Amino acid sequence: LGFIALMFADMKCGGTGDIKPADDEIKALCAQVKGAVEDHAKKSYAVFEPHSYKTQVVAGTNYFVKVKTSPEGEFLHLRIFEHLPCYGGGVYLHGVLHHHEVGDNEVDYFDQNMNFDEPKWD
Repeated sequence: LGFIALMFADMKCGGTGDIKPADDEIKALCAQVKGAVEDHAKKSYAVFEPHSYKTQVVAGTNYFVKVKTSPEGEFLHLRIFEHLPCYGGGVYLHGVLHHHEVGDNEVDYFDQNMNFDEPKWD
Protein backbone atom coordinates (compact mmCIF):
# COMPACT_ATOMS: atom_id res chain seq x y z
CA LEU A 1 0.00 0.00 0.00
CA GLY A 2 2.89 2.36 0.73
CA PHE A 3 4.23 1.80 -2.79
CA ILE A 4 0.89 2.82 -4.31
CA ALA A 5 0.84 5.99 -2.19
CA LEU A 6 4.35 6.88 -3.40
CA MET A 7 3.39 6.17 -7.00
CA PHE A 8 0.59 8.75 -6.93
CA ALA A 9 2.19 11.25 -4.53
CA ASP A 10 2.78 13.88 -7.26
CA MET A 11 -0.66 13.54 -8.86
CA LYS A 12 -3.63 15.57 -7.72
CA CYS A 13 -7.22 14.72 -8.47
CA GLY A 14 -8.05 16.17 -11.88
CA GLY A 15 -4.52 17.50 -12.33
CA THR A 16 -1.88 16.61 -14.86
CA GLY A 17 0.86 14.06 -14.42
CA ASP A 18 4.56 14.72 -14.64
CA ILE A 19 6.17 16.00 -17.84
CA LYS A 20 7.58 13.26 -20.07
CA PRO A 21 9.57 13.22 -23.30
CA ALA A 22 7.43 12.56 -26.39
CA ASP A 23 7.34 8.89 -27.31
CA ASP A 24 6.00 7.04 -30.37
CA GLU A 25 2.40 7.13 -29.05
CA ILE A 26 2.52 10.93 -28.67
CA LYS A 27 4.12 11.33 -32.10
CA ALA A 28 1.27 9.29 -33.61
CA LEU A 29 -1.39 11.37 -31.78
CA CYS A 30 0.21 14.59 -33.03
CA ALA A 31 0.34 13.25 -36.59
CA GLN A 32 -3.42 12.62 -36.39
CA VAL A 33 -4.18 16.26 -35.50
CA LYS A 34 -1.49 18.02 -37.58
CA GLY A 35 -4.00 18.89 -40.33
CA ALA A 36 -6.40 20.44 -37.81
CA VAL A 37 -3.52 22.42 -36.27
CA GLU A 38 -2.51 23.74 -39.69
CA ASP A 39 -6.13 24.62 -40.53
CA HIS A 40 -6.40 26.51 -37.22
CA ALA A 41 -3.10 28.36 -37.75
CA LYS A 42 -3.79 28.92 -41.45
CA LYS A 43 -0.26 27.74 -42.29
CA SER A 44 1.70 24.58 -42.98
CA TYR A 45 4.47 23.32 -40.75
CA ALA A 46 7.50 21.71 -42.41
CA VAL A 47 8.77 20.99 -38.88
CA PHE A 48 6.23 19.37 -36.53
CA GLU A 49 8.15 17.48 -33.85
CA PRO A 50 6.54 16.55 -30.53
CA HIS A 51 8.96 17.41 -27.72
CA SER A 52 7.30 16.68 -24.37
CA TYR A 53 3.87 16.14 -22.85
CA LYS A 54 1.67 15.80 -19.78
CA THR A 55 -1.57 13.88 -19.42
CA GLN A 56 -4.80 14.37 -17.52
CA VAL A 57 -7.17 11.46 -17.04
CA VAL A 58 -10.81 12.46 -17.41
CA ALA A 59 -13.55 10.50 -19.26
CA GLY A 60 -10.73 9.73 -21.66
CA THR A 61 -7.32 11.39 -21.70
CA ASN A 62 -6.24 14.98 -22.30
CA TYR A 63 -2.73 15.26 -23.70
CA PHE A 64 -0.91 18.58 -23.39
CA VAL A 65 1.92 18.42 -25.92
CA LYS A 66 4.78 20.80 -26.70
CA VAL A 67 5.53 20.63 -30.44
CA LYS A 68 8.55 22.18 -32.18
CA THR A 69 7.43 23.97 -35.36
CA SER A 70 10.58 25.57 -36.74
CA PRO A 71 14.34 24.98 -36.96
CA GLU A 72 14.75 28.17 -34.88
CA GLY A 73 12.97 26.54 -31.94
CA GLU A 74 9.44 27.95 -32.10
CA PHE A 75 6.82 25.84 -30.36
CA LEU A 76 3.08 25.28 -30.18
CA HIS A 77 1.30 23.75 -27.21
CA LEU A 78 -1.51 21.39 -28.18
CA ARG A 79 -4.42 20.05 -26.16
CA ILE A 80 -5.48 16.71 -27.64
CA PHE A 81 -8.39 14.66 -26.28
CA GLU A 82 -8.66 10.90 -26.75
CA HIS A 83 -12.05 9.32 -26.00
CA LEU A 84 -12.26 6.05 -24.13
CA PRO A 85 -12.76 3.01 -26.40
CA CYS A 86 -16.16 2.35 -24.79
CA TYR A 87 -17.27 5.70 -26.28
CA GLY A 88 -15.95 4.85 -29.72
CA GLY A 89 -12.40 6.12 -29.25
CA GLY A 90 -11.39 9.05 -31.41
CA VAL A 91 -8.75 11.74 -31.18
CA TYR A 92 -9.70 15.43 -31.22
CA LEU A 93 -7.78 18.68 -31.16
CA HIS A 94 -9.21 20.74 -28.29
CA GLY A 95 -6.76 23.61 -28.18
CA VAL A 96 -3.67 25.35 -29.50
CA LEU A 97 -1.45 27.88 -27.76
CA HIS A 98 0.83 29.75 -30.13
CA HIS A 99 4.20 30.18 -28.46
CA HIS A 100 6.71 31.94 -30.66
CA GLU A 101 9.42 31.54 -28.06
CA VAL A 102 12.66 29.67 -28.26
CA GLY A 103 13.51 27.28 -25.52
CA ASP A 104 12.28 26.04 -22.22
CA ASN A 105 8.62 27.05 -21.93
CA GLU A 106 7.24 23.89 -20.29
CA VAL A 107 3.93 22.46 -21.48
CA ASP A 108 1.16 22.47 -18.88
CA TYR A 109 -2.62 22.35 -18.52
CA PHE A 110 -4.62 24.95 -20.43
CA ASP A 111 -8.35 25.33 -20.98
CA GLN A 112 -10.01 24.09 -24.13
CA ASN A 113 -9.93 26.98 -26.58
CA MET A 114 -11.32 25.58 -29.81
CA ASN A 115 -14.68 24.56 -31.13
CA PHE A 116 -14.58 20.99 -32.26
CA ASP A 117 -16.82 18.52 -33.99
CA GLU A 118 -17.13 15.28 -32.11
CA PRO A 119 -19.99 12.93 -31.35
CA LYS A 120 -22.36 13.83 -28.51
CA TRP A 121 -22.86 10.99 -26.05
CA ASP A 122 -26.14 10.68 -24.18
